[in-house]
Amino acid sequence: MATHEPEALLAIAEARVAWVLAHPHISAWLKQALRSAQDVDPIALQNDVEMLRHLVALRSQAQVEMAAASSLVE
Repeated sequence: MATHEPEALLAIAEARVAWVLAHPHISAWLKQALRSAQDVDPIALQNDVEMLRHLVALRSQAQVEMAAASSLVE
């Protein structure tokens, strides 16, 4: 894996964010989260993203499993 300078990594991340914000099929809530994250302290943001990942992943996994189970019953 190539090592990048922090400035290069930031430029890559900013380009990816810009792509997501411009993409018409990306959800509005994700776009709003990206916009609101622009001025947040990076350490606080990193903590929030990790918390969100744990909470949303667990909930969405349970919802998908419930939907799959109910489709088997029908």
